[in-house]
Amino acid sequence: MDGKLKKKQRHFSILVTGSSGCGKTSLINRLIKDTFNKEHVPTQYMDSMQYVAQVNGERIPVQISDTDADRNYEGYSINYYATKDATIIIYDISNQESLENVTDICERWEIFSPRKSVAILVGNKSDMKREINKDDVEIFAEKKHIPHIETSAKLNENVTEMFMSVIKRLIENGGDGTGYYDDFDDSDDGDDTVPITSKKNSSCSCVIS
Repeated sequence: MDGKLKKKQRHFSILVTGSSGCGKTSLINRLIKDTFNKEHVPTQYMDSMQYVAQVNGERIPVQISDTDADRNYEGYSINYYATKDATIIIYDISNQESLENVTDICERWEIFSPRKSVAILVGNKSDMKREINKDDVEIFAEKKHIPHIETSAKLNENVTEMFMSVIKRLIENGGDGTGYYDDFDDSDDGDDTVPITSKKNSSCSCVIS
């Protein structure tokens, strides 16, 4: 033995949540498999997939779990927040109704997530006709102190960048994985409710760090 302790490998667990049909599974499949299926198959409870991120030459295992945030699963989702290092909150920019769960999801994340947990708000389907005013959502995200980004799983726009921004934030927080992880092979005062927004088109597709 050389007397040196083996460095513990960092690993993280990420929850991807949002209303049914907003593209959660599509974003995960685009990241891990680089595939896109236009057919919508609803997620029942939770599905998990494995991903290995490369950050500064380090291999970091990540478990990415996909669940539906509709109120039918609310009792289960509370446990999910408590056992994950990060939460990715998805809405569909082409569907106003998909934004209605965001306030509840943010509140659950704030209450039940671990201390060093991070979150990001993601408007998916940027390739579709917009129903949601991006400026209104960014004001809400700023009040909640969470980043906001728009993506397209179909066109593979900002998908890898979004997931990697979450992983890098977890690393910057100094954690090595605070949430539950399966074995891996190889707020402000005032009104902070997400608004019912006007329909407003925007060509902007920027990442807010």
